[in-house]
Amino acid sequence: MALSRGKLSGTGGKNIQFVPTGTPGTVYVNPAATKTYFKGFVVFNGNTTTETINLYLAEDNVGALDTIDAATKPQQFVRQELSSGETFYVELNYPIVLEDANDAIYGLTDTANKVTIILIGDKES
Repeated sequence: MALSRGKLSGTGGKNIQFVPTGTPGTVYVNPAATKTYFKGFVVFNGNTTTETINLYLAEDNVGALDTIDAATKPQQFVRQELSSGETFYVELNYPIVLEDANDAIYGLTDTANKVTIILIGDKES
């Protein structure tokens, strides 16, 4: 297996993307036959007001993309309020390993097209 370092392309194949609003949306979906090591992220609030950023880990649902159900499943791993113009950087001591097709990282924030995220990690396929 070959290890590809550094860039985790999110939804739409882009390394930087907007965090979804309204309901949690995918920011990274693990491809089939790939092991992804999610090592951290950078989040930036480009809005003029404070934004709340939530990140979730959803393991695959028998090969299909699972949904976020924070009320009954332990999926949320980040909740951070960011002031206008603030950047939040996290580097995990130990990576979150996504092993199955459709294991996914979801995001949610308050306002559309204002908060960006860059995912940091490696892929092995």
